[in-house]
Amino acid sequence: MPIVRIVTPRELTWDTYNQVQARLAQDGPPDGLIVHTAVDNHGKPKIIDVWESEEQAQAFGESRLGPLIAEISPDVAGPPEPDQLEIMEIKSLLRG
Repeated sequence: MPIVRIVTPRELTWDTYNQVQARLAQDGPPDGLIVHTAVDNHGKPKIIDVWESEEQAQAFGESRLGPLIAEISPDVAGPPEPDQLEIMEIKSLLRG
C-alpha cells in the first residue's frame, strides 16, 4: 500500500540536506519512491515523500540514507520517527 512519510529531522541543516541530495543523485532514485519534496520548516528541512510501500521507504532509510547522513554529518542523531499515512488514492497530474 502506498504511503506518505513526513519527517522533521531535528539537527539536519539545509547544507547537510543539499550534500546528501547531491550524493543520492549519483545513484539514481531509490526503488519505490514516487515523489520527494522538501519544504522549509523554520530554517530547516521538512521532508514529505510518497512511497510505493512502507518496506521500500524503510529499506532506503536503513541502507542508503542513514549511512550517508552519518558519513556527511556524524553529529546528527538517529532518524526521527516519521509521521506516516496510508494513501487511499493517487491521481497523476500532468502538465503539458
